[in-house]
Amino acid sequence: MAASQTASQSHAGPGIDPPKKGDAFRCSSCGMEVQVASDCGCQDKNHVHFECCGKQMEKM
Repeated sequence: MAASQTASQSHAGPGIDPPKKGDAFRCSSCGMEVQVASDCGCQDKNHVHFECCGKQMEKM
């Protein structure tokens, strides 16, 4: 996975829809971004977490 992959400003976590292709996430501490390349098709949407620098990444 490339370091430029993204997330977004809202947190991926409990009650949030699973990540979808094109979603981007960013670390508020170091600025690293992650972009989702494929949809998450899992039924349990509470299991997906993106973390960096010990904190939840924010959806952009």
